[in-house]
Amino acid sequence: MGRGSADAAPAPVDLIVLSGFLGSGKTTLLLQYLNDAGAADTGVIVNEVGEIGVDGAIVADGSDAVPMTLLANGCVCCAMRSSLVDTVAALLDAPRPAGHGPLRRVILETSGVSRPGPIIAALADPELARRRLRVAVVSTYDCVTGALQAERFDEASAQLAAAQRIVLTKRDLADEREIARHRAAIAGINPLADIVDETARGQAARRAFEDTAPARDAGVAQAVAALRAAGKTGAVTGVATGVWPSAGPGREDVAGIAHPRIHVMTAELMAGAAWEDLALWLDDLSAFCGERLLRVKAVLRVSDCDDPILIQSVGTTFSAPRRLRAGDVADNLFVIITRDLDADALNAMAANAAVAVHAPRRRVPA
Repeated sequence: MGRGSADAAPAPVDLIVLSGFLGSGKTTLLLQYLNDAGAADTGVIVNEVGEIGVDGAIVADGSDAVPMTLLANGCVCCAMRSSLVDTVAALLDAPRPAGHGPLRRVILETSGVSRPGPIIAALADPELARRRLRVAVVSTYDCVTGALQAERFDEASAQLAAAQRIVLTKRDLADEREIARHRAAIAGINPLADIVDETARGQAARRAFEDTAPARDAGVAQAVAALRAAGKTGAVTGVATGVWPSAGPGREDVAGIAHPRIHVMTAELMAGAAWEDLALWLDDLSAFCGERLLRVKAVLRVSDCDDPILIQSVGTTFSAPRRLRAGDVADNLFVIITRDLDADALNAMAANAAVAVHAPRRRVPA
């Protein structure tokens, strides 16, 4: 074997964090995918709170050919970070059955009370970073109970706001009018997400777990499209709803219902601001908001870099800033999603800030 082949980097592995509140259909969605043909290149990690892993036993019983590990006795987003890193590494290093290629994806089914941000932080461990994992968050949305009941608001809002894809579950138990209302509720919480709305469960499962972490160029295009969908200069809202411009599958003509506690805001980097100015403001934002910061996504140009920079966070966990090609995007795009903190609160957190946050503009009735 030539030197080039021996030194070739392994193919990236998609690590999909499957979130969603208790009873929202995560395990059913996962089993649907694993039982379909073609899931032999998928590994599964199930995290449950409690000593008896019920969902883990169900998944194992329904997918004997799939390598699986159960994490129990605690929430993976809290005290089990080292266990998660070790488990992912062991799953990737485990011998594969004869005739099977390497794993292409690992699905981590989280506890219903887990928040994605700390999980993403754990997955940034150097041991996993060298393995070229591509991390994505998929969340389930229960079309029977809705999204954000008071008793589960904090966890559910964090799960939905973090997701790149939100899958409507129990869709057959809701009529089309209710489905439209659910889609509007999702758009008001996370207009950056693709909504997986499929009547065929197998198709919904495939859309949820395949191609969730796109290649480099496609990923940039997807990020820019999602940001443009959320509006460049402030989301336009009416008294009850606002229309988010369409941008790709799952976001066509979706009217977003403004939520009283979730704030989807755009922001503007001040002229002449350097990278250090922006970085300090983002640090202040994380410290000020804490768990109330749900999502940041931006493509910005700073004065000391010729190319635009992609910035993303889930909660207060920020990915490494990514320098894009100058031709990828010409404009500045900046979206912030918070819980219980509005634009006035963010603008007041620091004097002479490098960033101005804009409240949604209200549509004037015709």
